[in-house]
Amino acid sequence: MALSRRLETIIGLVPPGKTAADIGTDHGLVPAALAERGICSRVIATDLRSGPLEAARRLVTARGLAERIDLRLGDGLTPLVPGEADVLIIAGMGGALMQRILREGEAAARAAVRLILSPQSELEQFRRFLRDENYFIERERLVEEDGKYYYILSVHPGEAQTLAPEELAFGKSPSPEDREVFQQYLRKEREKTEHILKQLAGRPGEEERRRELSVRRDLIIQMQCHGGSVDRIRKERKTMSSRLGFGLMRLPRREDGSIDIAQCSEMVDHFLENGGTYFDTAFVYEGSEEAAKKFLVDRHPRESYTLATKMNTGVQPRTAESTRQQFYTSLERTGAGYFDYYLLHALGTGNIGLHDEFDTWQFIADRKAEGLIRHCGFSFHDTPEVLDALLTAHPWVEFVQLQINYADWENPDVQSRAVYETARRHGKQVVIMEPVKGGTLAMLPDAAAAILKKEAPGMSLASWGIRFAASLDGVLAVLSGMSTIDQVRDNMSYMGMDRFRPLNEAERAAIEAVRNVLASQRQIGCTACKYCVEGCPMQIRIPGIFSAYNQYLRFGNQETAARSYKMRTRESGKASDCIRCGACEEACPQHLPIRDLLEEAAGVLEA
Repeated sequence: MALSRRLETIIGLVPPGKTAADIGTDHGLVPAALAERGICSRVIATDLRSGPLEAARRLVTARGLAERIDLRLGDGLTPLVPGEADVLIIAGMGGALMQRILREGEAAARAAVRLILSPQSELEQFRRFLRDENYFIERERLVEEDGKYYYILSVHPGEAQTLAPEELAFGKSPSPEDREVFQQYLRKEREKTEHILKQLAGRPGEEERRRELSVRRDLIIQMQCHGGSVDRIRKERKTMSSRLGFGLMRLPRREDGSIDIAQCSEMVDHFLENGGTYFDTAFVYEGSEEAAKKFLVDRHPRESYTLATKMNTGVQPRTAESTRQQFYTSLERTGAGYFDYYLLHALGTGNIGLHDEFDTWQFIADRKAEGLIRHCGFSFHDTPEVLDALLTAHPWVEFVQLQINYADWENPDVQSRAVYETARRHGKQVVIMEPVKGGTLAMLPDAAAAILKKEAPGMSLASWGIRFAASLDGVLAVLSGMSTIDQVRDNMSYMGMDRFRPLNEAERAAIEAVRNVLASQRQIGCTACKYCVEGCPMQIRIPGIFSAYNQYLRFGNQETAARSYKMRTRESGKASDCIRCGACEEACPQHLPIRDLLEEAAGVLEA
């Protein structure tokens, strides 16, 4: 007797030699096959309606199975005496109806040794019901039939079970024979989820629904990236217990300019002990990769942290060979063996063409295939339109690193919100850099600081920037360029394991008030990334000059600002030394008019 793929899968999960009961038997195909193939010596077939039961009776009689199949009319498990059926088969019904059947027939359900369950709807709620009622899911199969997908669960009663969010949504790791169909199912579910999100975009009152769908989409992406392996996702989640990432750009240095390894070791240890795991460096961060080997890689198990670094086309000589070689040099410098996250660095209109010319996209994809990279992405400094084009051209990229902070969230020049929303529309996870805007948001004007201190007296000003960023959906990590152990302690006090809480409505209102204050006060939006410094022929330390000038703009004290400026330019070029070559403006991710600002600063600070 030929059966559909779905029914064959159900039968394949029934242990031989048991008495089985098919609940809602419909036409009796499953009981007939179990008896005819000798899997079960006795089968009970029940149905709520007399019509389907009569159809089953005709089939059973025609195939000479009447003595081995007991047909009963009744609702759910009520026709059964608890213990007379070892295996219960309930399929072809909605999840809510199956929950009712198991609740009302609990005695018979608990007496069985195996339940084969195939709900056709409300799957997540049904798995949650099984978990809460101590039905242990041993195995799940996924079957495609006529364009529809059917989950079939093999369950036994009486054992507690913990299910991760992805297991509730999509089941346990697929069986080897189901992996291909599972990936097809994930693609279909992702398309459906993203379609609904597009329809809901901008609709008032749909925030909660959009949030739920965004979470579901992220789970789908995780499952796709990990081949459906829940074990791999759990392992990665275990090493990502905090959303805070340790940016290794502004490490503490000794008087001779070398990185202070002992101090870094103390900072890293505290970070790891409090649930942090994500470390971010780059080929062009002077000494950072080599130092990371000493204070991180050589001192901690490789599975206890994740490491990100980046490839930069601005390094001379700018050739395909030398740019690609950066990857292998970074591997050697760090000694990490592989990179958990690898990024093309600081993408924007000025260098996208070089990445295409050097084919760095395919290069990092190949390294991922070799296992030397776990996740591929890029950091970005440009417009939403440019980001949209990049993600459309390279949809396989898994995450994007973006500059986001509450001060620039609605800034029309920076467009933080629009860039973030573009990444999320493409289903990409986001790593956030500069959440405190290079330290600017940790040194607010008095009027702005007073607002935050009133709302949360015990919280640092920096914490507001980091929590704002971490409260966004789809955030993989929020990077903080920590330079002292006190900064690490402060950050982990609210971002450590189980300590993070998203901003509430009152806190969001406070940030909006601060944003309004900042908008009324002029500041240079320099984040001290120092990309402008390397190519300056006059050796002007531009970020330091802007920091001093910002002191004047914020507090109006020319004498204090001039003293700070004098100290910062003691061993480098002054603002007035600028020859207006423009190299700094080409390198600036913030697109600042640096030449004009230096001239302005010189007029105030050198007076």
